[in-house]
Amino acid sequence: MKIPFIPNTIKLLVILMTIMLLIMLYTGHVRTSMMPFAALNVEKSWGALGWRIQGLKYDRVACKKAMAHPGVKASFVKDSPIRKGCGWENAVRLAKAAGANFSSVKLGCPMAAGLALWMHQVVQPAAHKHFGSPVRRIIQYGTYSCRNIRGSIFSKYLNMRSEHATANAIDIGGFGLANGQTVSILKHWPGKGAKAKFLKEIHYGACGYFRVVLGPEANRLHADHFHFDRGMLIRCK
Repeated sequence: MKIPFIPNTIKLLVILMTIMLLIMLYTGHVRTSMMPFAALNVEKSWGALGWRIQGLKYDRVACKKAMAHPGVKASFVKDSPIRKGCGWENAVRLAKAAGANFSSVKLGCPMAAGLALWMHQVVQPAAHKHFGSPVRRIIQYGTYSCRNIRGSIFSKYLNMRSEHATANAIDIGGFGLANGQTVSILKHWPGKGAKAKFLKEIHYGACGYFRVVLGPEANRLHADHFHFDRGMLIRCK
């Protein structure tokens, strides 16, 4: 069977449309509700997960469905139009995920959903495996902060805003367990015991839910905490 001739202009158009679709998926401009998947479930969802999480960025309806889980407690906050690189849109105050308490952190919906998924699918299973006890408290160092990237020579001269400036990042310093133990990234990351193994396991596991995952091995600025964000770059260290 002879394959019909396809003009180069049509080929180019198809390539350009495909690239545009991928960019829209990556940036969250294709809403989760428009994708051919069931509603995002923090316990069971899988497949094209990164696109589905990012699709919550401008989709408040899908965000409400994702946050409407028995183990998640979150409330929407009023949008703050981004000015001079700071502000937020479609954000929530996350108070609880997978039964663990946060200090009512303000985060964009993709970050909140990523945290809920990570807590349910990575952190709590690892806590039960290593300690026989669930995590009940997150020692949180910061989420929204109108500031530039720290430790970057480029941000000093180019005024590069941190992902924290748009409520698209969180810093976590440790975990409080139901049995009374505390796991500190600063104290326990260098060790070889259960706490060190737990931290390394959940750090590696976070790379499936966030685009940037930084810890003590990234640089000295992260010696005492994990930094997670869903910005444009991809880095896991």
